[in-house]
Order: sequence, then structure tokens, then C-alpha cells
Amino acid sequence: MLYNLSLAGVLFLTLSGVGFAQAPLVPGESEEEEEMEEPTLIFSGMNWKGASIGGLGYFTEGKNEGDFTPVFFPNGGRSRKYAYYGELPVIFYKQVEVEEDEDPAKPPGAPKPPGPPKPDDPKKPEKKKEKKIEYHFVAATSRIDRSWKEVFLLFQENPADPKRPYRVSHINFSVDFFPAGHFWFFSQSQETLAMQFGALKKASLPPRGQAMLLAKLDEYGDLPIRIFHKNRKVYSTIWNIIPRTRTLVFLIPAPNGVSVRRIVDVVQEEKALGLRPPKEDKGKGEDPLREDGN
Repeated sequence: MLYNLSLAGVLFLTLSGVGFAQAPLVPGESEEEEEMEEPTLIFSGMNWKGASIGGLGYFTEGKNEGDFTPVFFPNGGRSRKYAYYGELPVIFYKQVEVEEDEDPAKPPGAPKPPGPPKPDDPKKPEKKKEKKIEYHFVAATSRIDRSWKEVFLLFQENPADPKRPYRVSHINFSVDFFPAGHFWFFSQSQETLAMQFGALKKASLPPRGQAMLLAKLDEYGDLPIRIFHKNRKVYSTIWNIIPRTRTLVFLIPAPNGVSVRRIVDVVQEEKALGLRPPKEDKGKGEDPLREDGN
């Protein structure tokens, strides 16, 4: 049965159109999974349109605190997962290397032309300008429910605002909310679309609506998908069901009806980049009776 889901921060797509191997166990290490500090949020994402996005990063503790962690968002697939420990929102920066003036207090002016060097006064080598790193704001998440522990981010270019080159939308991407075996449909059509999906014979997606469906094979053992617009079939094919996967499906208006874009995610245990063990209590393991430092 088709059903609609409420979603904080509805996707603002206005468009035209993996796993990681674990390191082998070192002899002597425990096979039990190491306990990790719980992050504020785990996120992954992609760039919706255009080239992949590199050269960005975020501070693990938020703003300018903690380690600066580089991120990479591909075009057409999910990035790896990243851990964030600060307050929301998550802010993304571009790391830029700039030259720093030797004497900022000195007023700017045209330098005097150097005179001829004296025979007994060798020319001093020029001092190299020092370089520093600046972090330029690029994008920030917004309105993420604090109860969500994992989100999927969709980056979209924002040429109207040079100071904010990307807008970011998000959905709840936890496995509990969006489990394996499900397809999550997002319609960007301004009109109602009818749909047949696997064993589901008929359902409808309201204008700019969404629905999460469990994939069920039809009587022939197939998973057909057919989309209708005003009783006219505008999309028809057969999809595969791959175990331990879930799929985002975007139905985008096109001259002949709709175009379909799918993002398949393999549900598996994957440690997020930047996860860290719990902080040890200060003084833990010290003998409280000892007064010296030996």
C-alpha cells in the first residue's frame, strides 16, 4: 500500500533532468568491536548536478574547533560516511591558502626601485612571504531533527548567492527509518502521477509527493515499474532486487513525461570517518596516594 511520509526540510530539487573493506585483524587484537564515542551526527551525501565536489571540509567539533576533516561528495552516488561531534548545524568550508603580508601595519605604496648594488655590500636575498590557511564558508545544514543520528545530504549549486555557493537538503538516512529492501520515491512533478511497482498494481503520487515502499515481486518473479501521467505511460522497465540494499528514486519532469534517477545504497556495517573512542576520565588509572610524579 502506498503511503506518504512527513519529512522535515523537504527536498528542494528544482532540476532538469561502495562499501569499504575493513582492515584485517592484527594478531593479538580482540575480535570484539571497539566501543566508540557517540557522535552528534553521522552523514554522507552527494552532489545532485554537475561535477563531484572536492576541496571541502568541516570541523569535527563545529565551527573552528576540533580537527578539520576533508570531505568528498561524488555525483551520482553516496559518499563515504563522516562523524560530527559539534552542535548543529554542520558547517562546510573551503580550505584556501593565502599569502600573508610581512608587515600589515605598513601602509601600502609603490616600492622604491632598487639602486645598483655596492661591490662590498652583497645584495640580501628577498624574504619569502609567509602563507596561512583561511576557511571560507560554503554551505551549512539546517533544520535537522536532533533525534536523527544519520542523514543523507544533497548538495545543489546556488549561483544566486556567491557567499553561499551550495544549498543543502537532507533526509533521515538511518537504517531503522529507511530499512533495506525499500524504495523511497520523490516526485518533483506538479501533477499527480500513477504508478505500478512490483506486486503493487496501482497507486498514486500526489504533486511533489513522496512514498517509501517495500519491494515485492509480482506473480512472475519480477519487479516492474511503470509510471503514468494523465493515463499515459511515461516510464516502464524492470528493476532488480539486490539483497541488503535500499534505493532513493527521484521522478523528475521531462518533455516526454518523467525521467527517473536512482541512488542505490548498500546497507552494511561501515565505520564513519572520524569516529573516536570514548574520552578517558582525567586521572583514571593513577594512584591517588602517590604525591610524587614518579
